[in-house]
Amino acid sequence: MLTLRMGLLFIGAILARSASVDDTSGHWSYLPLSSPPIPTTGDSGAANTPVDRFILARLAQKNLTLTPQASARQLARRIYFDIIGLPPTPDQLEGFDRDFSIDPQSAVASLIDQLLASPHYGERWARHWLDVARYADSDGQEGDADRRTAHHYRDFVVRSLNTDLPFDRFVRWQLAGDELEPDNPEAIAATGFIAAGTHAELPDRLMEEERIRTRFNELDDMISTTGSAMLALTLGCARCHDHKYDPVPRRDYYRMLSAFNGGDRAELPLATRDAVEQHRKAQKLWENELQDAQNPLKDSIAKARSMHETKARHAKIDILDLTDTEKAILRDESESKEAKNLAKRFSKQLRVDDNDLRPFLSEEERIRWDTLRNAVREIEQRKPLPLPTAFGFADFGPEPRETFLLARGDFHAKSEPVELGFLTALTRGKSPADYWAEARATRHRSDSTQQRRALAEWMTDLEHGPGALVARVIVNRVWQHHFGQGLVRTVNDFGARSDPPTHPDLLEWLTNEFVKNGWKLKPLHRLIMTSAVYLQGTTFDTSKAGVDPDNRLLWHRRPMRLEAEILRDSILVVSSALNPEMFGPAVKAPIAPEAIQARNVKDPYPKNLKDTVATHRRSLYLFHKRVVQNPILQAFDGPDAQASCGRRDITTVAPQALALLNDSFVRARAVDFATRVCNEVGAKSENRIRRAWHLALGREPTVMELDLGTDFLETQIRRRSNRDPDQPATTSHNLALSDLCQTIFALNEFIYVD
Repeated sequence: MLTLRMGLLFIGAILARSASVDDTSGHWSYLPLSSPPIPTTGDSGAANTPVDRFILARLAQKNLTLTPQASARQLARRIYFDIIGLPPTPDQLEGFDRDFSIDPQSAVASLIDQLLASPHYGERWARHWLDVARYADSDGQEGDADRRTAHHYRDFVVRSLNTDLPFDRFVRWQLAGDELEPDNPEAIAATGFIAAGTHAELPDRLMEEERIRTRFNELDDMISTTGSAMLALTLGCARCHDHKYDPVPRRDYYRMLSAFNGGDRAELPLATRDAVEQHRKAQKLWENELQDAQNPLKDSIAKARSMHETKARHAKIDILDLTDTEKAILRDESESKEAKNLAKRFSKQLRVDDNDLRPFLSEEERIRWDTLRNAVREIEQRKPLPLPTAFGFADFGPEPRETFLLARGDFHAKSEPVELGFLTALTRGKSPADYWAEARATRHRSDSTQQRRALAEWMTDLEHGPGALVARVIVNRVWQHHFGQGLVRTVNDFGARSDPPTHPDLLEWLTNEFVKNGWKLKPLHRLIMTSAVYLQGTTFDTSKAGVDPDNRLLWHRRPMRLEAEILRDSILVVSSALNPEMFGPAVKAPIAPEAIQARNVKDPYPKNLKDTVATHRRSLYLFHKRVVQNPILQAFDGPDAQASCGRRDITTVAPQALALLNDSFVRARAVDFATRVCNEVGAKSENRIRRAWHLALGREPTVMELDLGTDFLETQIRRRSNRDPDQPATTSHNLALSDLCQTIFALNEFIYVD
């Protein structure tokens, strides 16, 4: 009886869960795009754009209003950091302040347009997407081998943002750029998205079972990241069972997995198909020519060795520091123990190289030998240069690999084969077979299954696929990076257990505008950043906080801390040390040996690197080795790239202050900062303090700050002099100023943007 009751309860739970999953098919994020009307508000004068009307309408429901607009200086710093991730110079601040005093809205719009056109825009916003794509420059896991061509994917992201590549194409290229546009190097490099996850190079001795397990783990990473990054759905939950909360059955998971099962990571040539074919033919011709030249040389060497190798060896024996008896034993090459020991002892000295045979050749033989060898060297110098390659993804061939539905994710438990498919809840009026048939009918290459192309076309289909969801997800990501949190706070999860949007109509309206503008991000930035809600100040209001303590209705601007990379970049800019070089291989900056604790890695991180101009590039270009993170970036919550990161943790912990006070990079830049200040304003302490404040904080120091700064400099000069009485006075003054500059780097005002 107890067994029957438990069985009935179990069946009831399954049915209840199935019903709840089915009910979520009408969840707001799965629905086609709608067109909400723009609200009418009583306070129309407070609205700069339609965005404000949606915000004001919600505020009015709670009798709340926007906070007055921020100052020109606050807005300039906010806009600069938001768009390009670098602080404005004092001259840029002064120019904006002048324009702002004449026409605030025009000045803001003009500055936004100017910065969106900057190449630094792509560098700043690429970091956001690379977090989502779990990009790094090494494999991770125990071996953590370097990926020397992975940077092409990072550069693709930067270029795509700078050229405002439509986001739907951006998505499609990352899933199937090699199938969609096989002659476009950018589209080929884009497939680095699929391959960006952790990977283990398995030794040959490993059991086949372990290889299969690793393969399925990597496939799961690919499908899980695709789900999180593009659909904001936790698809990985369906690997072992139907999703507990969202309409993602296990069958859909494995049908989607089929698209990735047909290929793997690969080094892809960044060239057109014609160029690849021409290079292949040239390489083959060169190999044949080289072999034709090498064969007679090999024959000549073999003949000389057969005739003279013994004589050459005896000549080497003659010059050894041995007795005549020992030399005779070596010449006889007997099998005695003594002969073997001597041969082993002098094995290196008695090795007969090709050049050792030359003294025994006739003049005619030497001339022929040199002629043949020179011919080989001349051909070797004409070897075709290798084509540039990118770390990406490619199919094994034109036929898909068999994919099975697995019981509880166990690759031993294959229940039935499955074909390519997508999420049923997000597929309307067009089957996966239709997408695949269209892809194969218009294929651009014959060595690929076209399954990923079908997936890519479905992914951005507004009418029959999840295009509306993909658009909502990226719009929400953009909003998050401008305001610190998304309209949907769970930016990587739009499923049934996600936070509901605080302003659903605004999200829908923004998504419609985004799609109408050709899926381009720059108009979306402009629309958001010219709104009154974006431009408002940070003043805190206790009464308003009592109504909306988490500021979910956006009644004021919340100060935002700089990300780790932007903090480092700002230190470089202020110290006048930034190397502006863009693109190319990642650079390995010095890391303290005690911070490198990784063991058994294939490519150990160097412990003797120097701090040079080459390492002063933007943090985007620093080599991200998964098991050896840069300490300053790690301290300020830089992600480890083990999985997709849609929203970084923001912690406030003691190691952050310690890093700013003790990190060698920060100290070196403080010295650079002090040198810059000295060169620009001379020796007077007050002038130095003012200039340091202008460069780092974009404002005049207060009277109290001037007094504190002056006292600090005097105290540090005295301490530095007492510590080393023999050093020149100028050295003590410069070191004291460096101490002040390093202190400025650690100020909240330097680390946070109002």
